[in-house]
Amino acid sequence: MAFMDNFKDKIIFIELLFSAFVLYIIGLYVYRVFFHRLSHIPGPKLAAASLWYEFYYDVILRGRYTFKINELHEEYGPIIRISPYEIHINDPEYLDTVYPGSSPRTMKYSWSNKMFGLRTSILVTESHELHRIRRGAVAHYFSVSSLRRLEPGVQFQIDKLISRLHDLKGSNTIINLLDMFASLTADIISQYGFARAYGFLDDPNFSPHWHKMLMDVSENGHLLKQFGWMLPLMQAMPMWMAKVVVPRMQVLIGWQASFRAHIIEIKESMARGEKPPGQTTIFFDVLSDPQVRPQEKETDHLQDEAQVIIGAGTITTAHILAATTFYLIDNPSIRGKLQAELEPLMQATGGKPSWSQLEQLPYLSAIIQEGLRIGNGIAHRLQRVFPDTLLEYNDYTIPTMTPVGMTPMLVHNNPSLFPEPRAYNPDRFLKQPGLKKYVSAFGKGSRRCAGVNLAYAELYLVLAAIFAPGRFDWELYETDITDVETKHDLMNASPKLDSKGIRVVVN
Repeated sequence: MAFMDNFKDKIIFIELLFSAFVLYIIGLYVYRVFFHRLSHIPGPKLAAASLWYEFYYDVILRGRYTFKINELHEEYGPIIRISPYEIHINDPEYLDTVYPGSSPRTMKYSWSNKMFGLRTSILVTESHELHRIRRGAVAHYFSVSSLRRLEPGVQFQIDKLISRLHDLKGSNTIINLLDMFASLTADIISQYGFARAYGFLDDPNFSPHWHKMLMDVSENGHLLKQFGWMLPLMQAMPMWMAKVVVPRMQVLIGWQASFRAHIIEIKESMARGEKPPGQTTIFFDVLSDPQVRPQEKETDHLQDEAQVIIGAGTITTAHILAATTFYLIDNPSIRGKLQAELEPLMQATGGKPSWSQLEQLPYLSAIIQEGLRIGNGIAHRLQRVFPDTLLEYNDYTIPTMTPVGMTPMLVHNNPSLFPEPRAYNPDRFLKQPGLKKYVSAFGKGSRRCAGVNLAYAELYLVLAAIFAPGRFDWELYETDITDVETKHDLMNASPKLDSKGIRVVVN
């Protein structure tokens, strides 16, 4: 009898615990939806109540929340609440408010920062002041003046690509443009970062594993954002175990380990008195610069910065190059106008125009802007937190410390700014040069991608080289617009998941 009484007591206790848990969940829902400081912002109640709403669209459906957000704007208006804590705005005229220059102070959103798997990089630095210090340690390596001096190194890798393409002419070899351009941009940035190119251009198939790895690492971000504890746990495991538990996470861990090995190798070579022969390299120069604080020379920090510089210096520009190349092949009239514009300069320079010369060509510049717009690059929203400033949007006041984001892809597809937004039309930038301010493929404001000038140099030099009059005759191979248009936000833009790539042959 005593046993039964004790058993009943345990059942009652469990029932009370369960009831308390249910009441807590209901209370949390009611508070977040009706009494939270953002409860005056419109949006779906499920998104206001729980982060699982985003989890479903980005983890289960693999990068579809951006597209759901667009639908929510159509239903609720230009300002919506997309999580218990975060606001999203879809209004091109508000870009400069959300992404200001040096003032007012802005911070990064700590919860969203987890998606990068980083600890101290510029990319995830929350503090406004610390971000300026860390950015200052590397930003001058990507200034226009620095890149003008380094242009021969960029041109060397482009020449290697052109040589490869000449060898492939008429062979009916199928080339995946995403692999090809990711190999090119990786060889350029690795040469600049570590004084040695990865050599991906030398691979007969243009190193398809490299682009796939970057996209796998990119997609990891949605999982890491929701479960920030996952990466440290995986890092603590033996590599074979991490590979079994979460195979895609093992790729990120291995990638980070390779950067750490590079940094340690540079430090050891410096200790032996060695230095790279006759060229500027980012990480050697940062380590030898007395103006850089010791904190920015620590191995953990430089490992993080290497991941950002190599990853960002590869994937975004490669995607824009691949998308732009597709549209130029698919639109003979646009390609013909470009080649007519290029021909006099190619003849005058022996087929080797400089970046500064190419920048003077209005149609090529318009082609690049339209490529940046329609190709997207970064597909994910970019949040800012304003610690000191109350933002006003229409009749809404946004409290300080509220994450506010906008998505470049939604701005790029705004039909009021860009009629027929899915049509590739460079002429729109010739007729309305002011549209350029709405193109934010590399971000905007004080936290815009530090490597934007390198990206522009690559875009100008590569497109001129591969579309030089009489050089190559490109043909699409079993590829259409569905292999190009963004269908998934994996942080980086992704087409349909079963796409085989943007494939071509060169004749």
